[in-house]
Amino acid sequence: MQSIQDRVEQARLKALYSFQIIDTEAERDFDDITELASVICDTPISLITLLTHNRQWFKSRKGIDVTETPRSISFCHHAIKQENVYEVTDAHQDEIFRENPLVTGDPNIRFYAGAPLITESGHRLGTLCVIDTVAKKLTDAQKKALKTLSKQVMVQFELRQKQKQLEKEKKFLEEANEKLDRFTHMVSHDLKEPVHNISAIVEWVEEDLTAGNFGLISEHAALLKERAEAMDALISGLLEYAGMQIQNLNKEEVAVGELLQSIKSGLRGAAGFEITISPDMPVIKTEKVLLNQVFSNLLSNAIKYHQTGQGKIDVSASVTSKGSYLFCVKDDGPGIPADCQQKIFGLFERLARDSKKEGSGIGLATVRKIVEERGGKIWVESELGKGAAFYFTWPV
Repeated sequence: MQSIQDRVEQARLKALYSFQIIDTEAERDFDDITELASVICDTPISLITLLTHNRQWFKSRKGIDVTETPRSISFCHHAIKQENVYEVTDAHQDEIFRENPLVTGDPNIRFYAGAPLITESGHRLGTLCVIDTVAKKLTDAQKKALKTLSKQVMVQFELRQKQKQLEKEKKFLEEANEKLDRFTHMVSHDLKEPVHNISAIVEWVEEDLTAGNFGLISEHAALLKERAEAMDALISGLLEYAGMQIQNLNKEEVAVGELLQSIKSGLRGAAGFEITISPDMPVIKTEKVLLNQVFSNLLSNAIKYHQTGQGKIDVSASVTSKGSYLFCVKDDGPGIPADCQQKIFGLFERLARDSKKEGSGIGLATVRKIVEERGGKIWVESELGKGAAFYFTWPV
């Protein structure tokens, strides 16, 4: 069981490291404080020290060249236990320090005075200390000044900590705005497919009415209802995705084979394609709407950008050594040049050969966003004239 002392020290170290100061470069603001401390206390050496679990590191130093010493021999290890200035007037006569190597050797400390650096929550991080090679004693005014300067050190630490936090929050907001902008484009892209499907069915119904072919109206009306419900589910899922972190989306049991069959039945232009879905597709607990988005985009692209409008598409699955699922959507289309195989996953990126075909260059960006934010990876393997195979991992 941890002692109270151990718990206090762990909390102190946590507070120390939260400032992200250890091993940073020298800064003028702190060097000015040590310079002033030396002038006020009339000492050749002054330091801003921070104590880790095993060393005493100097954020600012005047009068010595070393940047740190072992904590076990430091004067500051004793000073941080005090509320006010800790003073050793003559280390040669002090029972604690007279055998200390910092006293018997370089820098030959004889006098020491340190004011603890105390956080708002009461943790003692180190000291602002002054050192001399001759015995002496500070006046009350000098002690008060040293303590005041130590508070200024903490003010500087806390200002830098708040500045870093503000920079972190600014970066978060910038990334969030960028994601929101990308998401807006993705939504407009992904809603087009079901809208086109519904429009096509409405045209069929109109043709049936014009031709007096009432026998198919009921069938087409059912199909229209099915597509409308699918679109409603898609919109609901997209809104949920936009407003929540991926890890908080609801998960459900998804029979991937059945999901793919449903996607296949709604694909535009699929009539001329032989789409083979591996019979060993898994049943996994995952975010159905996200997996639907990925497969829908990959299958739609395989059809849309095929050079002949007729071909083969194979969808397969396997399990990786890390327990994730590896899915593959492979086509026999025109293939993708090697120098474009990373580029195509960028927002609005399209190949020159596809400039005359419908598409906004957002689909694969959608896929990458979903896969990567879930902790997976996506890539393509392709040769010109030999089709393309899109692989993505799906952690569960």
